[in-house]
Amino acid sequence: MKLKDLAGQVKAGTVQELNLVSVEGGSYTLHAVVDGASQRILNDKDDTVHVASVDEARKLLMDVPDQVELYVVQPAVYDEMVGQDSGPTDSRERIPLKHSH
Repeated sequence: MKLKDLAGQVKAGTVQELNLVSVEGGSYTLHAVVDGASQRILNDKDDTVHVASVDEARKLLMDVPDQVELYVVQPAVYDEMVGQDSGPTDSRERIPLKHSH
């Protein structure tokens, strides 16, 4: 899903939630959950949107209505370990989409 289309998709009710997914190097990728499936948010060049902080993400999302919830997601390390049957699930923390002043 394109970043420029995100606000309209949220207004239309097709986006259930937004996720800032932590990746190596201390940055985050932005994802929208549509019909229960995670979709990467893409810029105009079809590259995945990367942000360095929650504040940077909020600036990108300032036109997105706050009718959806925003989560910071830390993937479980067990997903990357070979030979592990199961382990803890991803860590998810709900954060406000908009700054409260």
